Amino acid sequence: DKLVLPEGSAISLSCPSCRRQAYPELHPRPSLQQASLCSYMLRASTHRLIVWYNARLTAAPYSTKAVGTGVTYTFSDLTAQAIEAEPRAVGERVERALKFGAVGGLWVGPLLTHWFNFMERMLPGASLRPLAIKLFVDQTVQGPLMIGSMFCWCALANGASLPAIRAKLDEELFSTWCASVWVWAPVQVLQQAVVPLQYRVAVSNLVSYFWDTYLSLQMMPAPAEAGAPVDPFPRQAATAAAPGAQPLLRRRSSTFLRDEPPTPSEAKLVKRRSILGPAEHK
Repeated sequence: DKLVLPEGSAISLSCPSCRRQAYPELHPRPSLQQASLCSYMLRASTHRLIVWYNARLTAAPYSTKAVGTGVTYTFSDLTAQAIEAEPRAVGERVERALKFGAVGGLWVGPLLTHWFNFMERMLPGASLRPLAIKLFVDQTVQGPLMIGSMFCWCALANGASLPAIRAKLDEELFSTWCASVWVWAPVQVLQQAVVPLQYRVAVSNLVSYFWDTYLSLQMMPAPAEAGAPVDPFPRQAATAAAPGAQPLLRRRSSTFLRDEPPTPSEAKLVKRRSILGPAEHK
């Protein structure tokens, strides 16, 4: 397994780099011309993609941005399902991903397009004052409305009842909006200051792949949990249960709300509340 070179040194043929040294004709290195050709083809492909995207933006700006947003949301939900690692049939996975993609393509994409156009008409320019106003309005008006409406559409698409939607909004809307401010405030500053208007939805889609994966984990309930109505007052319902029956307490899973048996300490608390009543419990 060794080869003696003409100058007297020996090399091991089990070493890949040594084999390349001994038999260079069998392991050719990419030439500079080949590397330049690959780089040129990559730049040409990118240029053609940008030209095609600009042509689509000119011919059909709203549908182009809506389709791009829908595709991003679909792949984000598939990523979220992979993170959840819950056993589901392929049909259920595809159905859930298409539902989330429909929310992105039919609601988020068109709404963001109109919103960016409106803000640019009302506050044109990229100086400090209009930039600060646009950032403040975007995070305090558009952000909560967008997130709240997405919670509603996702829950309705999965068969949740109105009480379930209300409970979901009460529990998770504010915390999700706070997280969105940390993510989207820097992005919107760069968007308003640097990115041309026609590309802002596309740039948002690039960032939102990761953000939408998080939103899918928050907004898309498991199919088995979506159809059951959620009691907005579970503890009151538990105290009214039949004597001897073990009450169920509402808990938040990784995706939605579910009823689970109480722990021993919680069972004692529920029993004490049923005896003393809510008004006397401290």
